Amino acid sequence: MQPLVSILIPTYEPNPAFLKEAIDSAIAQTETRWTMLIHDDCSTADVESMVKDYQKDPRITFTRSPVRLGIGGNWNACLKMCHGEPVEPRPPFIQFLFQDDIWKPTYLAHMITALEENPSAGFASGGHIYACDISHEIEKLYQDVHRTREYFKTGLHDGSTLLKDWITQELHPNIIGEPSFVMLRRSLVDSVGPFAEDMPQFLDVEYWTRCLLKADWVWVKGNLGSFRVHEAGASAQNQVSGAGIYDRLRCFEQIIHSLPSSDLKIAAIKARNKALDGMAKKFLHRLRGKKKIPTQGSSGMWKFAMRHPVLMMRSLLRAIFSL
Repeated sequence: MQPLVSILIPTYEPNPAFLKEAIDSAIAQTETRWTMLIHDDCSTADVESMVKDYQKDPRITFTRSPVRLGIGGNWNACLKMCHGEPVEPRPPFIQFLFQDDIWKPTYLAHMITALEENPSAGFASGGHIYACDISHEIEKLYQDVHRTREYFKTGLHDGSTLLKDWITQELHPNIIGEPSFVMLRRSLVDSVGPFAEDMPQFLDVEYWTRCLLKADWVWVKGNLGSFRVHEAGASAQNQVSGAGIYDRLRCFEQIIHSLPSSDLKIAAIKARNKALDGMAKKFLHRLRGKKKIPTQGSSGMWKFAMRHPVLMMRSLLRAIFSL
């Protein structure tokens, strides 16, 4: 039986109960034509023991990095190993599943059908709920994401049109979704390349923008699973530390430089300038609250300031007078 989907589970210091629920939800899929790679990012916990019994299934493989790669590095390691799968031909679809998340039994079947019925689509997203066990501020953020997605019609969306609309909203919120609920054609991944490993927070959004430049997108509305939000999760940790504060600006800069002169490029420049104001406000709020100012990605911000000193100064002044 030829597998259709490469399921990739990147792990790092996983909660054993959450990881078990995630793997069990994959095994319970009505679509059984898949392979699974569990790749651990040098956890101190013995993740191999946690998944030992699962490896009795010939479809499931476990590997471990000897050094810490970080979030993006772990995702890319999964992609690299999945490209070297011994199965020929390699499965046409790639699907991440994070260690805390859960699929409904028909998730894979719905995603495969959506892509098979829409050959121009390079990727498809499935509706899901957010299981929040965290502060009200973070919970409200995810509720806003859920409400925004509810406005989308089920079915095919033109990539360029959707990207332009998303850019005018400053790429906020993440309308495409978390990788656990986005299925990708392998051919699109081959074309788009790896994730940006030096982005701590915005790397999935940045990846989706590159995908939309090359392919259309399919939205499958409904409740196909659960994305778990908790204090130990990367998004919550980044919210506290401020990691990723510069990612949005970098993402816009990459879009702008990748585009020829066009309406889309003009829209990206306008949205970048608005996003710069928001970044300046966050920067000053952390400064006033005597919170640590993150340094990851700051080199790109300083290079931008050197190229666009007037834009940067205007944003800082507007942020100061708005406080």
